[in-house]
Amino acid sequence: MSIYIFFTLGKQIVQTFGSNYLRKYFFILLFLFWGCFSPALLSQTLRNFSNPERVDENIKTVRFHRQGWPMSYPLIELNSNQKLVLSFDELGTEIKNYHYSIEFCDEDWSSSQLMRTEYFRGNEFLTVEDYRRSFNTTFDYVHYELVFPNNEASVLKSGNYLIKVFENFDRDNPLLVKRFMVNEQKVTIEPDVKYTMQSTGRNHYQEIDFEVSHPGITIMDPANEIKVTVIQNGRTDNAVTGLPPLFFGNDKMDFNYNREVVMEGGNEFRWVDLRSFRFQSDHIEDITFSDPFYHVDVFTDQAAAGKPYYYHQDFNGRYYIEVQEEQDPDVSSDYAFVHFSLKWEPPLGGKEVYLMGGLTNWMLNDENRMKYDFENDSYTLTLLLKQGYYNYQFLVKGQSDSIGSVMPIEGSFGRTENDYLILVYYRSAGARYDRLIGAEVANSVNR
Repeated sequence: MSIYIFFTLGKQIVQTFGSNYLRKYFFILLFLFWGCFSPALLSQTLRNFSNPERVDENIKTVRFHRQGWPMSYPLIELNSNQKLVLSFDELGTEIKNYHYSIEFCDEDWSSSQLMRTEYFRGNEFLTVEDYRRSFNTTFDYVHYELVFPNNEASVLKSGNYLIKVFENFDRDNPLLVKRFMVNEQKVTIEPDVKYTMQSTGRNHYQEIDFEVSHPGITIMDPANEIKVTVIQNGRTDNAVTGLPPLFFGNDKMDFNYNREVVMEGGNEFRWVDLRSFRFQSDHIEDITFSDPFYHVDVFTDQAAAGKPYYYHQDFNGRYYIEVQEEQDPDVSSDYAFVHFSLKWEPPLGGKEVYLMGGLTNWMLNDENRMKYDFENDSYTLTLLLKQGYYNYQFLVKGQSDSIGSVMPIEGSFGRTENDYLILVYYRSAGARYDRLIGAEVANSVNR
């Protein structure tokens, strides 16, 4: 029995019999029904986020955002003047013949059934024409940039998309794959980020509740036609996907769950300022030039778990590129080997520690996994980073786990400032693709 039929049947029963007794006990039964069956329904629906992104090891400083808003998500409105900017560096001096293509996806990021001509206007292969070589840098690199949509290509549907960059016409072996979303704002999302109602985790977790109003669009079966994704900052390992409405009626859908949309509040992000190699900023222990490259030693980080919460403004894991001594950071910012370390003893048995944030493309892979230094009782990792200002955190994940946790090292607080991206997808009965009919960024502090 679908939730829609259950509610409709209940409404007819109450209207028919008109008894206060029936009204009272029908809704008691309703909540008993939901308490018994909703976990089973959700277990069949909710799933781990499937992240198709990839970045070749020779590609650095990948940035993908709305034009004019470098800290934004890669999200634009359908049939608007909004554009996305994708930029990246490739180490070396050789200018490559790079092309890119756009692919349409369902809400779970699997390939769409639609033909290219149904969702895309333009050539199948598009050339990356904007590139420049670095100058006055110890690391040679080529900076590539493209703006989309453009005069040669645009999308025709709302939903999820992939942009793939590859050499020559070898689309099957892309060196860069990034996600982006196109929205048609047909609904209004009213979010409320708060302390969780669960007593055991109230001080450590945040609950993301929201209501969706859709007076301008008729949704016949919300329980089966609506799916919602919730993403915290830029993380995908702990994203909630495939979430159906809890209740619905009168052109409103209620997503005020108690357990299903609860995430660690975490802590404010740590930071490292690499905008100058001449002057040491706070958190930098030493900057050395070991011919031919720069090396930056970050002060050894200490665990924040068990310590009081302290607010400071951050970028929620993002970063920006800037060099203090030059005018054109895209091609005049240098690279350096940046050495991170975390004091921790003994090593975590059966668990791995990752450096997380935009500086590692939010990926939890071998390149971003820290190694334990038994001599110094610390986890260490070296990254090649471009001059700029970076946020980062330490995340712990079991070897067989799909979701990591910042709580063991960073601590977790219900009042931490976080961004939550809420995406509402709609596929009506008989439709062949998922429309993105609503998107909203909710902040846990600024409401």
